[in-house]
Parts: sequence; structure tokens; C-alpha cells
Amino acid sequence: MKAYFSNVKNLDEAKAEFRKLSLKLHPDTSGYDSQADFVEMMKTFRRVTDNLKFKTGFDADKDFNADAFYGIVKKFDNLTDIKISFVGSFIWLEDIERGAMYSQKVLIKSIELDNYNNARWANKKLSWYFSPQDYKQKGRSGKSLEELKEKYQTQEFKTRQTKKIA
Repeated sequence: MKAYFSNVKNLDEAKAEFRKLSLKLHPDTSGYDSQADFVEMMKTFRRVTDNLKFKTGFDADKDFNADAFYGIVKKFDNLTDIKISFVGSFIWLEDIERGAMYSQKVLIKSIELDNYNNARWANKKLSWYFSPQDYKQKGRSGKSLEELKEKYQTQEFKTRQTKKIA
């Protein structure tokens, strides 16, 4: 039995480790018959996050559901060269490779997430975002995406990257 998530200390570290392991172990991306390893990792993720979600100090984390989180992350599987940032309760998309979001905008607009509004384009931040359905905009803050990341708890993931041959 492999020791998945043995070094994580909090829910955010577990989420980050989950994303890395998902890319490494998912049967569609691993390059080997990894179904058993992936299932074992998912079971461990559920168990670890069930224990950690009560130790964060944030009431919202008590409702964390490993399967729902996996469902959200899975929705972005078909994107390439894009960074996904969970900033507070928002999900932001940014280019890793210049023009990646533009070339995939139809795909981005087609992503539907439970309890989130459809993807919207933030012109000043040059990024797509998903906001919670119950979010009511109070006004424009004028803050950059980097300032928002500093203010709110942030977790970032990268989609698969295309390899360029020079």
C-alpha cells in the first residue's frame, strides 16, 4: 500500500497533492494501467480530507467534499496550457502559454460547474472566472488578480501543457 498524502498538514496541502497525483495516476494520463493506484489514491484522499476538514478553523471547510472537489477539477481536464486558481470562492483561469485561453474559449464557456455561474471574462484582469451562484457583486474593487490572490486563500493547479519542439 502506497502512503498517499502522508506529509500533508492541512486541507490546502491535501488538495494540491491530490491534483499532482491525479495527473500522475489517472488512467488517461499515466501511461500505464493505473486504475488500481488511482482508486487507492482517491480513497485515501477522501479519508484524509474527512479528518482534516474539521481542523482548519474555517467553518466553510467543514462542508468540504472530496468527490465534489474532484468533480470540479475534472471539468478542466480538457484544457491545456492554462493555470487554474481557486481564489477564495472564485475559480480563475490564466494563460500558461500565451493565447491558450483565447484558443479554448468555446471550451471554457461550455464548462458547467454546480453552484457556480457560467464562465465570465474579466477584461482588466485578462482572465476567465467562475463565481459562486449566490455571489452578489458589490462594486468593482479595481484589484488585480495578484492582489486578490494575496488577500484570499489561493490554491493553483496547472492543466496539461503542450510540448513544443524547437
